[in-house]
Amino acid sequence: MGIDGIGRCGYPPLLAHLAFRADADQADAEQYAVCSAYIEPGLAGESHDLGSRTGLVVIDENSVFSNRFVQKSTLNQFRFLLGNAGHIKTAIPSLRRSALFELFFANLRDERLERRLHLSTRYELATEQETNVYPSEQFMRRFPQNYGYLTFSRVAFNRDLTEAFFYTEHVCGLCGEGRFVFVKKVNGFWIVDRIDSTWIS
Repeated sequence: MGIDGIGRCGYPPLLAHLAFRADADQADAEQYAVCSAYIEPGLAGESHDLGSRTGLVVIDENSVFSNRFVQKSTLNQFRFLLGNAGHIKTAIPSLRRSALFELFFANLRDERLERRLHLSTRYELATEQETNVYPSEQFMRRFPQNYGYLTFSRVAFNRDLTEAFFYTEHVCGLCGEGRFVFVKKVNGFWIVDRIDSTWIS
């Protein structure tokens, strides 16, 4: 029984959620497969895509849980998630309430990504100092042939690691988009199931 059935088993919601979380080590390894599966189909080189197989994909090395232009405090991040919860559930009806809980708990502390993505193109991890100066000449020299940069939250998983949920942004100068993404594992592969855009320009 998952967290969505906690009313019947009598556990307080927080304790029940913690009891039914995925194994932390397995989830840590799996998040790179999830992010790779999200990036790879978007490497078409169009303005709102994630890059090009002939260019460079730049990814913020720091996990980002909410809109990058919102102050990065845990309280404001929680407000951002709470404020979007109704819209997310409408856009992604198969998303369980537990995924929203897990997204918050998985991102209580910032973490750095490692170079463990599997992509068919070159990619670089950028520091916060480097992304803060985008789209300056300095950024363009450091990351030639880029399509802006991507940010990712830590990925939230269900207990058996067959569903995942995360927040991502593509910042590309005059264009960009923030998205909540729900993916499922189908025959051993992660497939994007639904996307809910929070902002687009």
